[in-house]
Amino acid sequence: MPEGMILKSEPYASDISAPTSGFAAGDYCRSQHLPYRDRVIPLSRERFIGYGDWFASKLVPDVEATAIDNIERRDGEFQLLTDTGEHVRARRVVVATGIIPFSHVPPELSSFPRDLVSHSSDHNDLSRFRGCDVVVVGGGQSALETAALLRESGADAQIVVRSPFVSWPSPNPETPSLGHRIKHPVARLCEGWPCWGYQHLPDVFRYLPEQERIDRALHFLGPAGAWWLRPRVEGRVPIHLGTHLTEAKSVGTRMRLRLWGPAPATIECDHVIAATGFRFDLSRLSFLGASLYRSLRVAAGAPVLSRKFESSVPGLYFMGALAAPSLGPAMRFVAGTHFAAARVAHALRQAR
Repeated sequence: MPEGMILKSEPYASDISAPTSGFAAGDYCRSQHLPYRDRVIPLSRERFIGYGDWFASKLVPDVEATAIDNIERRDGEFQLLTDTGEHVRARRVVVATGIIPFSHVPPELSSFPRDLVSHSSDHNDLSRFRGCDVVVVGGGQSALETAALLRESGADAQIVVRSPFVSWPSPNPETPSLGHRIKHPVARLCEGWPCWGYQHLPDVFRYLPEQERIDRALHFLGPAGAWWLRPRVEGRVPIHLGTHLTEAKSVGTRMRLRLWGPAPATIECDHVIAATGFRFDLSRLSFLGASLYRSLRVAAGAPVLSRKFESSVPGLYFMGALAAPSLGPAMRFVAGTHFAAARVAHALRQAR
């Protein structure tokens, strides 16, 4: 996430799962004498990073930052090779790598060098584009906020959106009434009965037909912009609605894009940012050894998991977004850590 970005979720939905109380985002803010409200006013990127660092220092200070180059399973245990050449043996391994390995760039743009085309997740500072013409492809929060930050940092930005409209949900009430809470129960994932069900009933979700699970897991809470972002985009950043990118080519140090839609056009720019989301492809986790990868049962590019988050390879667990096709869309978000962490911790204790 680039500097200045704001989390889309409500602050109460940004709490990381902890074994005891006292480690929520609000607890961090109060400990640092920072303003905090549970609803409406979201956390900034910088505030959330500070919270994460504080959380780690309090609860898991002995984490070793080491990259894993390879994992194989032999003789009933896992053998891991670190990037420093160290060999580690373990009976159980939990993979929680997040979504960054699965960033998706459309085929029309995927062959260009990084100085011309990048993914929105590649950037933590957009000020380098000051004075540049930048086209952002995508219609979700990442695309819309990236475009707003580009404009505010001095770039000339415009957005290409396939959908004929941009979705701008209404804000949640600052103080929900009893009636509102009955109709739209508050869950960390979001507010409403589907949100409550996805957060609290992952075991029920597992009984849905596989294709229905996949569709719900990947498309629930689809592309949309946060209500507080709308004034920074509408009327300020040009948006090509209902428009498809049909061709792209480099012209010297610039890109030329052919757009098809209500107003077909050919535009040139200095850079294209693909805010086009993520697509699971387990083969992109290069540390999974070839034989280990072949042993995994996969659906929609993600491992098929048991209710304990265990894959088809005994002792190998997957958490985070990769668990969504098996246990529901809540696993794509911080909200899902509260169920996943408790369930996996319990499974590991049982396994011992």
